[in-house]
Amino acid sequence: MTHAKLALFGCNPMAMEVAHRLRAGDTRFVMVDHDVALVEVAKREGFEARQLDYTDDASLRAVGIGHRIEKVFCLLPEDSENVFLSISARALDAKLRIIAVCQDPQAAGKLLAAGADKVVDPYEISGARTHDLIERPEVVDLLEQTVFGHQDLNIAEIVIPPHSWLNGRPLAALRLATTQNVLLLGVVDVEQGMDLIFVPRGGEHKLDAQDVLVVLGPRGEIEAFRAMVEGNPKST
Repeated sequence: MTHAKLALFGCNPMAMEVAHRLRAGDTRFVMVDHDVALVEVAKREGFEARQLDYTDDASLRAVGIGHRIEKVFCLLPEDSENVFLSISARALDAKLRIIAVCQDPQAAGKLLAAGADKVVDPYEISGARTHDLIERPEVVDLLEQTVFGHQDLNIAEIVIPPHSWLNGRPLAALRLATTQNVLLLGVVDVEQGMDLIFVPRGGEHKLDAQDVLVVLGPRGEIEAFRAMVEGNPKST
């Protein structure tokens, strides 16, 4: 039985690419598909993979939906499959984080209505990247050599716990205390919704428990930053 907190539904080429990137970041996850052949391919690649019927609630519970799994990626090849999976997973866990891929842009609204928190359109992403390669090749090269070319560069979401010294403090206090080599991209203020508030909007923004800090940096520096947020900044 897996102890992973993240589940990838799908063992197709897109899901395998996501899995390889997650493994490079030491993220624990389980892959799930109803196709036995695809599951066997994932296992041969060294991934924890299970074959099950995603339309069966008991099977979803068995893989951890509703108690152990905290985040689900719906990467099945058909939009209708991802819609059904989103509905089923959301019914089992109202707090579950669901990210779904859509093949048809018109399916995005259906996925959101079905319970997905975020919808990813791979064609839109590919189109935007191709446009940048044509119109701004120098910028793309610079990003690939610096940000995306850094093998140990990660984006992390750090939730401010109730006992944190940051609870009730302004964003400026965090800036003064931060000595780690991380870049604070923004804050998700739970009182204002789930949209990212970019840092340049002001240092006087008040931080509260359950707000989410979104940071970019090497894994070791991110973990040191997390310890500072959760503990005493003078002791880290």
